Amino acid sequence: MGMKPRTFRYFFVEGIKSIWIHRLMSLASIGTVSACLVIFGLFALFSINLNYIGEQIQSQCEIQIFLDEDISDKQKEDIGRRLRNDENVKQCVLETREQALENFKKQLEENADLLDGFEKDNPLRDSYKITLNDIKKSEEVVNKIKDMKGIAKIENRKEIFDKLISVTDLIKNVSFWTMILLAVISVFIISNTIKLAVFARRREINIMKFVGATDWFIRWPFIIEGMFIGLIGTMVAFGLIAYSYLSILDMISHSFDIFKLMSFTEIYQGLLIIFIMVGMAIGIVGSTISIRKYLRV
Repeated sequence: MGMKPRTFRYFFVEGIKSIWIHRLMSLASIGTVSACLVIFGLFALFSINLNYIGEQIQSQCEIQIFLDEDISDKQKEDIGRRLRNDENVKQCVLETREQALENFKKQLEENADLLDGFEKDNPLRDSYKITLNDIKKSEEVVNKIKDMKGIAKIENRKEIFDKLISVTDLIKNVSFWTMILLAVISVFIISNTIKLAVFARRREINIMKFVGATDWFIRWPFIIEGMFIGLIGTMVAFGLIAYSYLSILDMISHSFDIFKLMSFTEIYQGLLIIFIMVGMAIGIVGSTISIRKYLRV
């Protein structure tokens, strides 16, 4: 639908003027948009970081392949080459029995002296530690290598992998549907809040209808009003989310180093675009729903 610059300027001015005239109602609407988007943003950040942590966990989940004690160097190299050539294997590292003993001592920390003397009679085995591109392929990889000559034992930890995958998938699904539900609730709340402003101007709308104004001529100032309410609410919510997330990152960096969260610079652009789209859409849809009743004259 074409629109002259002068007409658009009229709609723009009327929309902004309405926000100021009904500033208490507009403030309530802005607060509602902000509150809904803050909750929406928290779930979005939670979901993003859950995926990020899941990738870190996958990189740390290993299959350990223990070798026979009497295996030859040639057999050892052959097993390593076959493991590295597997398309599902991301990394394959040989851990000698000497390295395994040193790592065991590091895990025991102050009790490492309990292992003194085992250097001469080391009970541990050489092993290959492999990480996969996709931990869901762990059973497939194990089935390929379990009959290789020179392998004594394979430690898969498949049950841990399966539980990790099921919990991660469940949380992802819950987060997704929660965000969808919040968007629906936000539209409902905003439409009812803006409806108060529309109700206060119902006579003005009816007069405009009777003098021949089109539905779109009446509707546009309200749409622009809702759009700006959504945009202002978006900026407030984004500021709160940014401050909170940066505070959490700072706190975690000093007290928790097992897993890392994504830095804000990595996600703020995408998050801001989503916030603007959702916030403005909520305001526009809320305004459109609110005025529909009063256009039926």
